[in-house]
Parts: sequence; structure tokens; C-alpha cells
Amino acid sequence: MLNTLINYIKSFRNRTALQNKIRSIAGIKPVNIDLYKFALTHKSIGRHPSDFPGHNNERLEYLGDAILSAVIADYLFTFYPNYNEGFLTQMRSKLVSRENLNKIALKMGIDKLIMLNKHVIPAQKHIFGNALEAIIGAIYLDKGYRKTRKFIIKKIIRNQPDLDKIAYEERDFKSQIIQWGQKNKQEISFKSHEIIQKDKPQPAFVATIHIMDMLAGEGLGTTKKEAQQHAARQALKNLPS
Repeated sequence: MLNTLINYIKSFRNRTALQNKIRSIAGIKPVNIDLYKFALTHKSIGRHPSDFPGHNNERLEYLGDAILSAVIADYLFTFYPNYNEGFLTQMRSKLVSRENLNKIALKMGIDKLIMLNKHVIPAQKHIFGNALEAIIGAIYLDKGYRKTRKFIIKKIIRNQPDLDKIAYEERDFKSQIIQWGQKNKQEISFKSHEIIQKDKPQPAFVATIHIMDMLAGEGLGTTKKEAQQHAARQALKNLPS
């Protein structure tokens, strides 16, 4: 009887501590705390250290992945009304990439909460990002879609410091002009050279793009790639619609 009471007190304390941690990282008050236990349980430990043997976060990760993708797709569709499907798809891929989610999970402190066999970390680098997706699944089941959407926008999308930079890079004007040339059987060529700018210690690059040996665009940048992107962007504006 005494052992049962002690175990109950320990369990209660652990549940309260986990509730506080979830509230801290997610900004919500959990109702079904067991969902979050599963979300933070990696399959490497074999059995869940509670009364639910055999449970881990794989099913919740599957659910969270689908919801995360849908919310980000909806957000990008609204936020970038003048961009095509290819741009939106690439932006979404960047935001939901395992590498990006892993960085966000580490920043949120999920690595300090997850239960796992520490020997699996070198072999599986994205464990914490996967756990973040599982937490999204848990929030959805526990609090519903609106709360989950709010969490994703605040903690993942708006917590992305270089969102505008990613958007610019994903426009990939160079690829677009090359694809146009292939489709229309027009030869596309790029030329670039380094220049020295007055009053600036770092060199810059000028790139030009030629379509069938005719100058179609010119661009300046701190790298060859950036200069070529600017040149391709200018060339795309001059193409016949």
C-alpha cells in the first residue's frame, strides 16, 4: 500500500513537471498529458516507462507531419499570393525539412525532454525534429486544429529568422530561365567576372546572361550565384509572355 502511494506521488509530480514543460515550449495547457508522453518517447527505449507498454512517438509523428505540411501550405498560399506552385512547394519543403525541424526542436529544448536510448543519436540525427512533429500530432488530438495551427505559425513559421531570404533563394530565377531556354530551344549562357568597388573592401561580381548570343540581362552581387540570379531575374522580365 505504501509503495503504491509513493509511486502515485512520483507519477503525479512527473505529470505536473511535464505539463509545465509542455506549457513552456508550446504555450498551451495540456489536457491529456499521456499524448505528450508518447510524443516524447522514442522507439529505441523499447517500452514506455509508464503504464502504457510498447507505445512510442511514431504514430503521432505521422499525424503531426501531415498537419504541419497542410498548415504551412495554407499559410504560404495566403502569404505569397503572386507566386507559382513550384515556388510554394520548394518553400514548404525548406520549412518542413528534417534539418530545419531538428534545429527548431533543439532551440525549443525538446532534446532535454525526449526519452530515448542515447546510443542511437549518432545514427539518427533528426530524432528531435521527429519528436517535434509528434508533439504537433499530440497538440492536434489534445487541443484541436485551431490551437495546433497557432502553434505551428508562431513556433515554426514565424520563428524562422531568414524566411524572406529563403523565399528569395527559392525563386531560383536561373533555373527558370534555363527551363525556358530548353522549352523554347534557345541557347542560354552566363558570364561573370569579379570587380573591385570603391570604398568597399570586399569584391563584387557582375553577371550577364545571353540568349542566342544576345544580352538579355545583367546583375550585380556579392557572389557569382547572387549576380547570376539578378541577371536571370532581369532576363525573365524581358521574355515574351
